[in-house]
Amino acid sequence: MRTGSRAIAALSGGFAVLLVVAPFADAQTSSSQPPLPNPQVAVSPASGPAGSSFTISWSGFSRNGGESLCKTGITFEFGETRVANAAPGLASGSVAAQVPAGTAVGAHTITGTCPSLELTAQTRFQVTLPPTSNPPSDPPSNPPSNPPVTPPVTPPGEPPVTPPSSSRRPPVTPPSRPPVSNPPVTSTPPPIPSTELPPLSTADPRPTADGDMKLDRVTMSPGDTLRATGKGCLPGAPVTLMSKGEKVGGTIADADGNFTADVQFTRLEAGRHWITANCGVVLTAAVDQLLTSSSGGQSSSLIILVFFVLAGVAVLRFR
Repeated sequence: MRTGSRAIAALSGGFAVLLVVAPFADAQTSSSQPPLPNPQVAVSPASGPAGSSFTISWSGFSRNGGESLCKTGITFEFGETRVANAAPGLASGSVAAQVPAGTAVGAHTITGTCPSLELTAQTRFQVTLPPTSNPPSDPPSNPPSNPPVTPPVTPPGEPPVTPPSSSRRPPVTPPSRPPVSNPPVTSTPPPIPSTELPPLSTADPRPTADGDMKLDRVTMSPGDTLRATGKGCLPGAPVTLMSKGEKVGGTIADADGNFTADVQFTRLEAGRHWITANCGVVLTAAVDQLLTSSSGGQSSSLIILVFFVLAGVAVLRFR
């Protein structure tokens, strides 16, 4: 009886020891186990159109606390299309990839797989519409700059244009009449007007100008046509020809800034006249107007006619 009691007491003590030691044994066993693998995959950027590039990064592709690495390498698939591969033995890293051409717009799954460790991780990528090209904006319009004005250069081999001298012409002496043996004429013939040309008027001061203009002649008489040419104007600018405050011509400059225009004076007066052309720049040229006395020629013709009439009368009288 006493022996049975001792056996029961020994069993009770063994149970108590087991109850106390078991939790510590479980704790030591759990602490010695390696952490479970936690593979992860990420992309940057997380969205883009088909054909765009992005970067895949991964981590945690190992077991046994990093001692067992992926021996086969990690493969990355965009949906069902393989887009990248990682070298074997890398638990983490990054690799460049490209969205497959023709991929539909929307969310797609990117999967990283290590066959040797049987580890897989996934992430999402949003395929967007391709960017639309904006039409080029109009460049700011700048006002055309005035081209530099170059004074005209006389071509080699051509003599310089020199205005005529303003000296007076020598007087024209009328032819002497032969003696007539006829009765003296009681009526006194009108005086013969002088055919001397009036002096040129004092030249006006030259206007301020940016360059010179060419005329096809330096003197003109009533009824003559005068033509002016110039260069250095703004392309397509209107050209206005002025003389003593009056408009004497006009035209439009061509694409090279050159022009040719007829000059017509509304009034004629002897002397030098300055002509200015305004076309974005100011060009000048001078012309001398020469006027002849028409009344003198008419008087000379009348005197000669009277002379022949009187001579005829005298011949008939003495016959």
